[in-house]
Amino acid sequence: MFIKIPFLCFLLLAVVSSLSVTDAKAHNAPERKQLRKLSHFNKEGVYFSNLANGTRLNKVTKLSREHYEITISSEFIPTNSSSFFAFQLWADEKKTIKISLKYTEYKHRYIPKLSEDGLIWRPIKGLILSESDTTATFDITLSSKKLWLSAQEIESSEHTYEWLDKFISNKSYIRKHSVGKTVLKQDLFVVSSEQESVKPSVVLIARQHPPEIPGGVIAFKAFFEEVMGVSNLAQNFRKEFNIYAFPLLNPDGADNGNWRHNSNGKDLNRDWEAFTQPETLAVKNFVIEKVKQENKSIWFGIDFHTSYNGPYLLILNEENEQMAKTRIIPRLINNINDQTPIFNQYRRRDQDLPYCYNWFYKAFGSEAITYEEGDETDRSIIKARARLYAKSLMQQMLLELKLK
Repeated sequence: MFIKIPFLCFLLLAVVSSLSVTDAKAHNAPERKQLRKLSHFNKEGVYFSNLANGTRLNKVTKLSREHYEITISSEFIPTNSSSFFAFQLWADEKKTIKISLKYTEYKHRYIPKLSEDGLIWRPIKGLILSESDTTATFDITLSSKKLWLSAQEIESSEHTYEWLDKFISNKSYIRKHSVGKTVLKQDLFVVSSEQESVKPSVVLIARQHPPEIPGGVIAFKAFFEEVMGVSNLAQNFRKEFNIYAFPLLNPDGADNGNWRHNSNGKDLNRDWEAFTQPETLAVKNFVIEKVKQENKSIWFGIDFHTSYNGPYLLILNEENEQMAKTRIIPRLINNINDQTPIFNQYRRRDQDLPYCYNWFYKAFGSEAITYEEGDETDRSIIKARARLYAKSLMQQMLLELKLK
């Protein structure tokens, strides 16, 4: 659950989002590791911890008895301003302290969020930005009960796989298995619903970039649950189409609180031509084997992300849309616009960059989209939009099959 963010906070977001979102220029940028530790100030009875997976905190400095500076650095530079932070904090007794989030190279981006249980989150109030937007200061009331303070909801690989295993536990038509290992030797899982006689297929890929929780976690989960669910539409869809989903392509980055990269300092969504990383290479090998060895046909690919100026769908340019082997996207857009009052935006981009959705088009002639949500979009809207998009895609792919 996520509490709606007041309108004034959206005005604040418009200010803090005036930042550079350029791609990382280095293939393998210098690493700055965070030290996992409990930072304790015994005299004041205040504690900070980044021991849990999915957190990021580089340093705590006491500026005064009631004021603490939290230094936040990206694990690799250069990167974009996905200025992620996450940690726990508490005190021996109830007290109000001042927190300053200080970013070493980049600007503040996300509205800080508090949670007592890691499930229900609320935005903080009264945030003050420095003139350069590199420090964000606010008050917070502590007690002996530990609080989570984070840029976005915390979702480690353990959280993702707990959700996944629970969802598929009573669905014999879904198979989960490892297709490779990450840099740090974690399993890379694909979740499949397929039939040997069925050839048309769709591929879903989530969370190449760890902080992108709204699209990479919340939207993906709702979308996945819809296409893998028990509705008549979903069951009919799976009779005609195979589904291959990669729910967490960067578990190393998710667990380490990385801003953008995998553990080799590579932005995975810039590695879909060279395939230098084990994560992207595992997907490539799996999909190509399905095509070459089992004669599967990739009809559609979706890659889930989040942007400070989302939501929108990144789609093929007009020329390539006409050259793709199917005509799903134009009807999908019309169908979505007809069914919802929710504002939808679509952006065309050339297919010359090494993005995931471009690889689907260039390798297989497939239609593909990058599904972008917004940093602070109401979470109930994110879920509703994802379910709508999933239903619309299934309807239009079934129609395309009928027309062929």
